[in-house]
Amino acid sequence: MAGRPKFRKDMELLEELPSDMIVSMFEAGKSQTMICYELGIGRRALEQWIEDADPNIIARARAKAADKLAVETMTIADSMADTNPQRDVQRIRTRQWLAERWDQKTYGLQKAQQVNINIQDLRMAALRHVEVVDDLSTEKGQ
Repeated sequence: MAGRPKFRKDMELLEELPSDMIVSMFEAGKSQTMICYELGIGRRALEQWIEDADPNIIARARAKAADKLAVETMTIADSMADTNPQRDVQRIRTRQWLAERWDQKTYGLQKAQQVNINIQDLRMAALRHVEVVDDLSTEKGQ
């Protein structure tokens, strides 16, 4: 890491800080950029810290943040102002979008298998099958 004194300094700072503090920042819904700014570190150092930490730690923190956003959407919806409802609707949509991204399993849209049935194709296949069976049965009878 020679030639990267800022990165080394940032990594030392991250190692000194309690990991719970950094994780709680993610749980609060803060972006990586905001966390870097508040801690005074570079983005690459934070990304390296995330890679070195438990791989599921950030996913769990984001899931908690998604839960918080879901609760916020209910609060916003319950207290919608009559003067500017579009603003509140946009705030709800933004939180829903983030919750879907941070916890796809819980808040994401479930994609089901799509099945297309063409009745005409089924009918034609059945008629062809009947013709083949008729041809086979007439050949055996001869």
